Amino acid sequence: LSAAAGVKKVLAARPPSAPAACAPMASSSAGDASASAEGLKGWQVTMISGSISGAVATLARQPIQRLKWIRQVDPGQPVPYGTVLRRTVQEGGVLGLFRGSTAGIVRNIPHSSLVYTIYPWWERNIKAALGGEARGGESSFGTRFFAGFATGFCATVATHPLDTIRVRISLTQGDAWQRGAEGGRRSWLMSPSPALLRPAGEAKLADILSDVGRQGGVRALYHGFAATMVGAGPRLALGFGVFETLKVELQKSDAYQRYPTACKAVFGYLAGLSGELLIYPLDTVRRRQQALGDGSPLARKSVGQAIMMVFRQEGLKGMYKGLALNLIKNPLATGVSLTVNDCVKDMLRPYRRRAEGR
Repeated sequence: LSAAAGVKKVLAARPPSAPAACAPMASSSAGDASASAEGLKGWQVTMISGSISGAVATLARQPIQRLKWIRQVDPGQPVPYGTVLRRTVQEGGVLGLFRGSTAGIVRNIPHSSLVYTIYPWWERNIKAALGGEARGGESSFGTRFFAGFATGFCATVATHPLDTIRVRISLTQGDAWQRGAEGGRRSWLMSPSPALLRPAGEAKLADILSDVGRQGGVRALYHGFAATMVGAGPRLALGFGVFETLKVELQKSDAYQRYPTACKAVFGYLAGLSGELLIYPLDTVRRRQQALGDGSPLARKSVGQAIMMVFRQEGLKGMYKGLALNLIKNPLATGVSLTVNDCVKDMLRPYRRRAEGR
């Protein structure tokens, strides 16, 4: 609320003209969290830019993500994406592709705003600890990598329960569960959450929370947490490391000067792609633990044991179910998030500078 009030005050003050969105600047994507202006402080700027980027990225990837989740957690032989798409649209219409979007936005807005607000603090302190402040200049790739890793840890601790609820809402009957039961392929999965077996579209937030309460309360909200932590750290570490390094190294190129937004989108996609290839098997285990809950023995295994269990049952192909679609979805979401965050931050920069007398 304070951030919104600050924005309103600043806009009413007729500040100087803002530069074009995503002007070619070398500033960190997370912004300078120590700056302030007329009530709109640095952390408020990053909270605003992170919230907007989180919402936009969620909507951009949700249809692809839903198809990927359905295929990823379904035991047995992989179902063609065309078949999954047809079944999903038949059961819920086009809007069925966006099931779980609200829960996704509720989870991703705080997660994204936390990430972009916490990252500059970690970057600044890690740089100081490594003696980088004394030498001056830009942060190294290593500094950005470890700052991103620490940021991922902090943000995931805060938002993992929301992610679990989102997965369970998105995966209801009519997806993997009912078809698995009809095909006799649920032997090793056991029984999932009761809410997941309701007719498509009828599993509501209250149903999911009720099931969570029966399955173990808060502990059930943290199913898949270990796999998430192992995966979230490297993903954000590579994301910030690759994106910020490419942006700094190529900021003087003709392409970046002429098309800064497009270049940032490409940098973000490459950053997301590098992380995705590394941690996808962990993502498979995490989603299954979150979706199945205590009804499956998978949820009671450690990360290593769960990976081996899936590998023995389905082989290497099972570990990478849905990867082809994920190579589009997650790098796309990463690129959108990093680019939109930079654009919003650049648009707010003049309001911050005006009060600083710059």
